[in-house]
Amino acid sequence: MEQPLVIAGAGIAGLALAAGLQRTETATPYLLADERPELGSSGGAITLWPNAIAALDEIGVGDEVRRAGHPLGAGTITTRGGRVLRSLDLEQSAAALGGPLVAVRRGDLIEILHAQIKPGTVLLGTAVRGYRHDHDRVQVRTDGEPVEASALVGADGYRSEIARTLHPGLPERYAGYPAWRGIADFGGFEPVQMWGAHREFGVVPLGEDASYWFATVREPAGGAVGDEVAHLEAAFSGWPDPVREVLAATDPVSVTRNDVMDRALPRRWTDGPVVVIGDAAHAMRPHLGQGGCQALVDAAVLARLLRQTRSPAAAFTAFESLRRGPVTRVVGLSRAAGRAINVPSGLHQFARLMPDALMLRTLAKVGGTGAFPW
Repeated sequence: MEQPLVIAGAGIAGLALAAGLQRTETATPYLLADERPELGSSGGAITLWPNAIAALDEIGVGDEVRRAGHPLGAGTITTRGGRVLRSLDLEQSAAALGGPLVAVRRGDLIEILHAQIKPGTVLLGTAVRGYRHDHDRVQVRTDGEPVEASALVGADGYRSEIARTLHPGLPERYAGYPAWRGIADFGGFEPVQMWGAHREFGVVPLGEDASYWFATVREPAGGAVGDEVAHLEAAFSGWPDPVREVLAATDPVSVTRNDVMDRALPRRWTDGPVVVIGDAAHAMRPHLGQGGCQALVDAAVLARLLRQTRSPAAAFTAFESLRRGPVTRVVGLSRAAGRAINVPSGLHQFARLMPDALMLRTLAKVGGTGAFPW
């Protein structure tokens, strides 16, 4: 029996890769291993830029995701006092980027991807802890019995054990603020992002009855509290609506909080029949909304390369060559965006100096359809 390709992690990147492999009748045998007891997501929602939608089209689920999601433009950026710094509507954004952005609940995206893969190919409660290999065979180390594989893909996120095997002592540094995410049972807004006093609050519509929101506040790491909504209501006291409205309509239990870290890229993404993708390869700050988008592009690109070659190692080498340069630039731009947002409030006025046309060209290079390789 042919040994499977093992995918460590059954999140967005891992499921998308498996769905992409499933597009042919002679699909590479695969097995996903995830340490969680069940599939799902606590990440609220995700904004998919046109590059990610192009990746989902490549995988074969783009139309289904469009139907499940809500189209939107790049939106409006304002100061905390309501002064408009930038406003880009759906028509402007779609014309420049090659299509609209699509906001979709992460759980819906996970379900769509999971429905594409072969039943019985997900091992839950199975954490991948490392590997050893000899040329074309990999022994995948787990908390239980090792798994013999033809190749290994580390799609195991920011804390990736595979990335840390490729690059022991992978350095990281706290960016200075956590990121909060939640979904409010309150809708009808236009997308907006507000900046001020080392704080950021953004709202993304999910339709008439719900909104996805995100926030950052400069404060020490590791400061999680029992009621994160109350914490944010105090941090954003005096800010204009929709901040108060969406926080009041959010269940505190559903809110996630993560310290934002600047983690170095591993020195290498490949080791013969082993590769890392998504956050395992290139964790980035959240401000450009490209973490999940770049993971989907990775998955679509790698799935095609694996379909086109009989050698996983050759596919992995080609993948790193094709993706490392573009993603490294996005990581740098995401970090720069975070720094720009977290300057003193008075400096935010300089964001108005860049013409809209130049801003859209920059965004198109990051997340437009032209940023997808095929």
